Amino acid sequence: MSDWKSFININGDFELPNFLYKTINDLMKQALDMGTLLSDDPYKLRAYKEQTKKLFKNKWFDLAQALEFFGIIEQCSCVMAKQDNKDVYCDVCKGARFLISSALTPDQMSEISTFVNAAQSVEIAEKLQKSLMKALSEI
Repeated sequence: MSDWKSFININGDFELPNFLYKTINDLMKQALDMGTLLSDDPYKLRAYKEQTKKLFKNKWFDLAQALEFFGIIEQCSCVMAKQDNKDVYCDVCKGARFLISSALTPDQMSEISTFVNAAQSVEIAEKLQKSLMKALSEI
């Protein structure tokens, strides 16, 4: 598995769906490699590999659907092509079938990160609290 920083594209956007997809794929490959240690029977090994691939791919789509529901990622345009030919590789999404939501900018991701980590810093928490109070008074 590569460093997460290698999933930042030329525009500075983090390719979250591709990162998660590749991470899950890497775990699947490791599980498949371990499966070869389990049995010398080619039929059992083939069944194990098919079931493992199916489970990992289904879990990726479960995770992707949840992220899509919350507007974090969205389907790639290749999804329709996938319905016609399931083995089509897409250079845009790199096989993940999803892209980071166009509504979610790197600045927003940083803001979310700051907000989530605010509890770890009293100074940041106080600044956020003051800003929130100011925003609420203006409304």
